[in-house]
Amino acid sequence: MNAKFMITPVVFSMLLLASCGGSYSSNSSDSTNSYGSNNNNYGSTANDSNKNDMRSDSKPMILTQKDVLETVKSKINSDIVVMLPKDIPLSSDSHFLSAKTTDAPDAYQVIFYETKNPISVNSDDLKEASKATAIATVSGKSYMTEQEAADATGHMDNVNTGMNGVDLGSNITGYTDAGAGSTFLNWAEGRWSMSVRNTTNADQQDSIDLAKKVVAMLEKETLPAPHQVGGMKLEAMPNKADGNIISWQNDKTDYTVSNFKDPLDGVKITTSFTK
Repeated sequence: MNAKFMITPVVFSMLLLASCGGSYSSNSSDSTNSYGSNNNNYGSTANDSNKNDMRSDSKPMILTQKDVLETVKSKINSDIVVMLPKDIPLSSDSHFLSAKTTDAPDAYQVIFYETKNPISVNSDDLKEASKATAIATVSGKSYMTEQEAADATGHMDNVNTGMNGVDLGSNITGYTDAGAGSTFLNWAEGRWSMSVRNTTNADQQDSIDLAKKVVAMLEKETLPAPHQVGGMKLEAMPNKADGNIISWQNDKTDYTVSNFKDPLDGVKITTSFTK
């Protein structure tokens, strides 16, 4: 009886030790399979799902441009038809698009921003220049009459007349004008009037080169069809965002793309309305 009494604790201890060792080995193997950086299983466990949830809470969700534009449209509450572009060019493929919206019954405005990190639409972070750079403004506004809306576009009549015709390609001729320290190269395409402004002491070839690029771009891309007129005013001088404006009428509503530094980016944004 004494011998049996002594053997039992030893056997019990060995069984307990074996049981602990087996459990630890199994868990270690499962952990390696789930979190190995060279496999596709990361995120497949409950723990990883919790981590993903934590990340989504701490940082804005990364959205495509289409997602951002849909979010922007959902934020606008206005009585007029909201029109937005379908493409906003960014300076880098690694950057992100965001926007700030304002609205009223008769108007809306969207300022688009380029950011190095994801920032939510209408976030206060967009106010910080170190985090966000304004790249273009898109707006819509209704007027009491169609004539008021037409006047707001800045459309110019009879621009395809005058002296000093300049061949811009695609059978389009531009005509020069000057006044108040500025020069203008004007032309028309359909119901649109176009103008490139420069200073009198600048190289006027810059205006011609920009006009030719716009004409060539519009051979491939289409501007919105205005009802009744549209106006485009671009700056030949670099980074003159406040002078760049493209606007077109839709009955009593005026739609505008403005405040873009690169004139060709502004044209690209405007043509994306038609895609």
